[in-house]
Formats: sequence, structure tokens, C-alpha cells
Amino acid sequence: MFNTRRLAAPLLGLAMLAAAPAQAQTYPARPIHLIVNGAPGSLPDLFARPIAEKMRQSLGQAVVVENKPGAGGLVAMTQLKNAPADGYTLAIVTNAHAVWNQYLFKNLPYDPSKDLQAVSPVATIPMVMAASPALQANSLKALVALAKEKPGTLNYASSSNGSPPHVLFEMFKLQTGADIVHVPFKSGPDALNSTIADRTQLYLAGSALIEAQIKDGRLKGLAVNTRERLANLPNVPTFAEQNLPGYEDSVWLGIVTRTGTPAAVVNKLNAEIAKAVQAEDMKKLYASHGSEVYLSSAERFAARIQADHELWGPVIRKANISLD
Repeated sequence: MFNTRRLAAPLLGLAMLAAAPAQAQTYPARPIHLIVNGAPGSLPDLFARPIAEKMRQSLGQAVVVENKPGAGGLVAMTQLKNAPADGYTLAIVTNAHAVWNQYLFKNLPYDPSKDLQAVSPVATIPMVMAASPALQANSLKALVALAKEKPGTLNYASSSNGSPPHVLFEMFKLQTGADIVHVPFKSGPDALNSTIADRTQLYLAGSALIEAQIKDGRLKGLAVNTRERLANLPNVPTFAEQNLPGYEDSVWLGIVTRTGTPAAVVNKLNAEIAKAVQAEDMKKLYASHGSEVYLSSAERFAARIQADHELWGPVIRKANISLD
């Protein structure tokens, strides 16, 4: 008697192998949604929109940017977690969403290690510590001295709890012993406007968001986290120059999707994003604010995320930063 069960398993395997390339060839068959944890005009949004437009041109499908700011990325990441694993819902993230939140929140509504699938990095982000011009400090040394002289009277803005500006500033406080109060906002532009108006005295943010305000005098730059001074902000010294090493290349931006998305779709997205960020006008955009294009396969990007868990998990625990 002919055994159909013996034949079924290999045929099923062949069907699955054939389906993966076919799925990649037909993808995308409808609009893609790119979730941004930030308001329009925020740092993630400044990268997301031109990338979405490049992908639209290349793929022939709309890439719809959805701004979901606030709560340290929990709203945006929960939306991604609840989306189907089909590659039609993506999110632009920093290492805060993909790594740090796991150590900052005791009751995190998503699991970065289980729910987020790495697609492609986008950029490394230069971070600049800026101050209101009214602040009586023009260097990190003077800032720390002022904060120790008047503990608890200075404050700093961040784009949200758990954001890179928040975590890095808390590390600065831990490293220097400066007593400076955290004031979280819903978005980067809100934090920026508060510091320009001197309602908050300090803001650590991506250079793309605050370079213009430093150049025109609405803010003053105290330090950058790059290995060398930024060409566009040559008068702002690095953290390391001011005897505070360890901040270099600490913030990156990337795109993730829902875990379980077919590998063929992930690889196609990775190739499209790499093509987008290497376009000449995108290179000029990056160069205009000192960011660096960050290229990697999905597999290597996933390995970087895992390495950051091993690096930052112990650091955040030692700093005793909790957002619950």
C-alpha cells in the first residue's frame, strides 16, 4: 500500500521553501506602516520620513509614518507587538526601546528580546548636552560645580522617561555626583522648547534636533558624545575631552518589526533600507547634522542588540534607574 504520510512531510517542506521566495517577490502588496515613538519634528521622525519616502519610491507602495510619542516608547512598541508578523508594521527605534527599557521598567508590556525582530540599523546619533544661555556654566566642570553648590535646583529636560537623553543624563549624574532634577516631556520638540525658554536648564539631545539652536545662540553647547568634535559644532568639546569618557557612539537608530516575520521579507526590507540611507541626498542629510550611516545585515544588527543588552543591563542596574 502506498504510504501517503511518508510523502506528505517532504512535500510540505518543499512547499514552505518555495513559499518564502514567492512571498518576498509579492511583498509588499499593500501599504507598510512605520511607527515612530516621537512627535512630528522629533529626532526619530527626522529620519523616518525621508526613509519612508525612499522606500515608497522603490517598492511602489505607500509607507505610512505613524507618530506614537510618549511613555518611553511603550505605546509604540505595544502597537508593534500586537501587529501581525507579516512585515507590514515596522517601528523605528533607538537602543532605549530595543535594549534599555527591559531594565528600566519592571512591568514592561512588551519583551524586547522576544517581540522585536531586528531589520536594519539606520544611523549612529551624535548627542549634544545643551544648556539655556541663562545657565551660569559654560563647561561640564562648571555645571557639576554649580549643581553641587545648589543641589536639586537645576533641572534637565528629556523627550520621555526611558529615552536616550534620560538614561545618558542619569549616567552623567551618577558619574559626577551632580544633583539635577529630571523633567520628562512627551516629545523632543517639547523638551527643546522648554530649555530654550529656560523653564528647564539642560537638554541632552541628538545634534540634528538642536544644532541650529546652538548656532544661533538660543542654546549653548556643553559637550558632544562623539569621538571627535563635530565639524558643524567645532567649538563644543567632547565628553572625553572634559574627563568623562564612555559616552562615545552610545546611541543608535534602527528599524524593527514583529518577531516571526518571514526571513525573506526581513531581508528584503533590510536591502531596501540600506539602499535608502545610501542615496546621495540622504548622505547629505546625515552629514548636515553629524550622524553616520549605520549599515548591517539583519543578523548582525540582532547581534549588536544582544551585545548592548550585555553592556547596558549591568550599567542601568548599577545606576538604579527605575521607571515604574
